[in-house]
Amino acid sequence: MNDAQATQQANMDLVARVGSHIRTGFTDEDRDLFAQDVVFHFFNPRLPELAGDHHGLDGISAFFDRLREQSDTGFHNEPHSLTPFGDELVVAYATNTLSFGGAAIDVDAVVVWRVFDGRIHEVWDIPAINTVRPHA
Repeated sequence: MNDAQATQQANMDLVARVGSHIRTGFTDEDRDLFAQDVVFHFFNPRLPELAGDHHGLDGISAFFDRLREQSDTGFHNEPHSLTPFGDELVVAYATNTLSFGGAAIDVDAVVVWRVFDGRIHEVWDIPAINTVRPHA
């Protein structure tokens, strides 16, 4: 494995670790995964109260707490793939499941993670809001 492949694998492993923390909730031990000035960008015109930039691990954790609180059944994330692009970007494809008013829905999303120096520095979460469907 060359240096570029090793960096890409390390970045994918880091993003995979974060995915499990999103599903289970964040703890102080997770601070080593993120740069201090990490920013999580969330774009969803159907959830304007959550859209915007969330700063630091505390901001990201609060975002997912609010998402779980707004959903009747909490927030569930099913990752499908991780793909590195160069030595800095990892693109994840996942399906998120939430429930509003008793109706569970699935939303596909692409999440772009910017990773360098062994830490996540920036995240863009882009849901496919036009293809939301009932949860199977």
